[in-house]
Amino acid sequence: MQPLLTELLNLDGIEVENYWNFGDHIVLEVEAKTICAICPRCGEESRNIHQNHWHTAHDLRIFDKDVLLKYNRRQFKCKKCGKPFSETFHFIGERRQYTDRFAELVVKQLVHSDTHNVARNNNITDDLVQSMLEYLSKKKWKFDPSKIKRLGIDEIALKK
Repeated sequence: MQPLLTELLNLDGIEVENYWNFGDHIVLEVEAKTICAICPRCGEESRNIHQNHWHTAHDLRIFDKDVLLKYNRRQFKCKKCGKPFSETFHFIGERRQYTDRFAELVVKQLVHSDTHNVARNNNITDDLVQSMLEYLSKKKWKFDPSKIKRLGIDEIALKK
């Protein structure tokens, strides 16, 4: 365990087990402190690990270096309903390659810049920036842009 890096990472319930420095980026191998998970189907607590699935996700920069989190999203098997399910993390969405706080930082940068420049500054693709914007709009703001009928732009306000 790496207590200093765990403190710097500042994610509740997550400990940094190992790290690798690759010059321009750092990989932090993290592990959840919990030993059980709640089945989303029946609500039963399960400790029976079925499989391990390792993933990586972009996180906020540390020491001016890109950070990748290598984490194990354990798959549990529920004894009550007999179905496997994956554990959830509060800091990352399901099937996401980035943490929620990294996505929030990138979307905040879009206010003063365009998609391409934000992507280049964060060493990610333009499509990933668009994906982050759509993900946060559904998760945080619960805003559906398909319902917009008219969009007005105030040219005078843009000049000010």
